Amino acid sequence: MSEVRKHKVESAILREVSNYIHTLDDPLLNHITITYVSVSDDLRYAKVYYTILGHENEEEEIETRLIKVTRSIQRDVAKRLKNMKFVPLLTFLFDTSIQKGNKVLKILNEVEKELKEKGEDE
Repeated sequence: MSEVRKHKVESAILREVSNYIHTLDDPLLNHITITYVSVSDDLRYAKVYYTILGHENEEEEIETRLIKVTRSIQRDVAKRLKNMKFVPLLTFLFDTSIQKGNKVLKILNEVEKELKEKGEDE
C-alpha cells in the first residue's frame, strides 16, 4: 500500500474521531484532543493517540469512559468513511509527548535560570 493512501486514511480517521468525540454529551471527553493516528500497513488496525487538556488528574476516568464509547466511535467512523472497504479496529492510547515536552521545557528553564544566576555572581 502506498504511503499516500495510508496518510489519507490516518487523516480521515483523525478527523472523524475528533468530530465524533466532540459531539458526545460527556463533559470529560470533551477535553480530549486527538493528536495523531497510526494505521497498520494492512489498514486493519489503527492506534488513536490522544491527550487531555486541563484535566490531567482525571486521566484514568477519561480512559475508562473512552473505552466504553469505543464501539460507538468505531460504528460512526465506519458510517462516515463509506469509501473504505473496511474501517480499521481502533485502539486508543494516551499520548505522553506533550507532558514530556513540558518536562523538558521546565528543565531547560531551570538550567537557564541557574546559568543567569551564576553569570550574575561572577
